[in-house]
Amino acid sequence: LLPARDPGPERRAGAQGQDGRAPFVEGRWPAPLGLPLDRLGPDDGTAAGAVLRCPAVRVEDGRDALDLRVEAPDGVPLSTALWRNLGGFPEGAPYRSVGVEPMLGAVFDLAEAGPGDAAVVPSSGELTWRLVLAAERMV
Repeated sequence: LLPARDPGPERRAGAQGQDGRAPFVEGRWPAPLGLPLDRLGPDDGTAAGAVLRCPAVRVEDGRDALDLRVEAPDGVPLSTALWRNLGGFPEGAPYRSVGVEPMLGAVFDLAEAGPGDAAVVPSSGELTWRLVLAAERMV
């Protein structure tokens, strides 16, 4: 996974706490708090969700590449969510997966949003956005 630019600090969901919620910590790409997120590698029993503070990323898999970019009006916070599961979730039946989701906002849970973290629908009742995808096979 390659952000189109340095995403700066990112929020990463950590281990589930006693209240059943995962706390957020901040770190720098590509390995916040020492957990490398830019490459999958072998199953290691970890699972994490991260909010990259960038609107565009490139996912490379061998010779194949997928570019994703979300666009919205000025002032709308744009991010990319990364879900990386290398056999760490769910307990009892773990599996391997990765998810890359362009998103409006900068948090997974609106209750966790600080100033400027949430997309706000204007008084018109409409917020427009666009998702741009491009795929290629590299030679």
